[in-house]
Amino acid sequence: MRQGLASSTIFSLSGEAPAAQLLPEPGDHAAFDAAVLVGETTRLACSIRKLSAAGAMLQIDDEIVEAEGLHLELANGQSLAGRIAWTEQGSAGFLFETPIDVISTLARNLAALPAERRSVPRVELHQTICVRRGNQVEFTRSRNLSQGGCGFETDIALQEGDAVQINFDGLRPLDGLVKWSQGSFAGVAFHEDLPWQVLMPWLRQAQQQPSHHTRIAVIQEQNGLIPDQKAIRLDTPARVREGVRWWNVKLRGITPQLVEFESRAPFANGAQLWISLPNIGGGPASVIETDDRHRFLCEFRLPLKAGDLGRIAG
Repeated sequence: MRQGLASSTIFSLSGEAPAAQLLPEPGDHAAFDAAVLVGETTRLACSIRKLSAAGAMLQIDDEIVEAEGLHLELANGQSLAGRIAWTEQGSAGFLFETPIDVISTLARNLAALPAERRSVPRVELHQTICVRRGNQVEFTRSRNLSQGGCGFETDIALQEGDAVQINFDGLRPLDGLVKWSQGSFAGVAFHEDLPWQVLMPWLRQAQQQPSHHTRIAVIQEQNGLIPDQKAIRLDTPARVREGVRWWNVKLRGITPQLVEFESRAPFANGAQLWISLPNIGGGPASVIETDDRHRFLCEFRLPLKAGDLGRIAG
């Protein structure tokens, strides 16, 4: 078995087995990864439409006689034991006996190809991202990411050809053009592909520390890191930059001198950050305290103006 130059197979960071229904996204033209389903009396060629830690969704034309004691042989040499869980109109669900490491499987696929042909296909992941189109800014949830683009949910009325910037935690800002938009979903093609040497380590980290969607609200919280009782308590998305890397965070509290946020980023005490705040721009700040809830307390180098706090809360 040899892999093609491109792949439409989806590699999912979800721990759940792929369901029977899988809708293709616009622009899917490449072939799926090839595989072979092997049993005592069976050897059937198939394609992998989607692969997760728990199982795979297969595209298969022949009738499956055996349901138990099967192995799925991948083009990278892996042989995964499991069973058929369901079949439906040329598709089948294959459940693994033991969960697999999806990113390791993807890495083996890349290692089996010459360096000039290595390309990371679409990886399904749900993370809080920041989308910018002109002056419009939206914190939303990603659907997938590849070297050349991403899909995401959106409330912005995006049109094909719109220029946007996408910010994932820990990656440089990614500029691109909207390739398709349907309802509350859109897909973007990046101006420059993400190198696989950058994307693969980042995906490994994302697999270990999944991000969650954020919401915007003013809340009442009594156990924040800011000791000032007059601090504005928040649950509001924002962005933080350290060096060249941006992170999407949750603001938890703010005063003219201090800001508290929640993030999975590994910021150390003394780290010099740029805090991008809703409605007012942002400013430089230094990390002065952390806790085991992934909370960070920072001190602004220049205090905020009184009116700025009202615009943030508003």
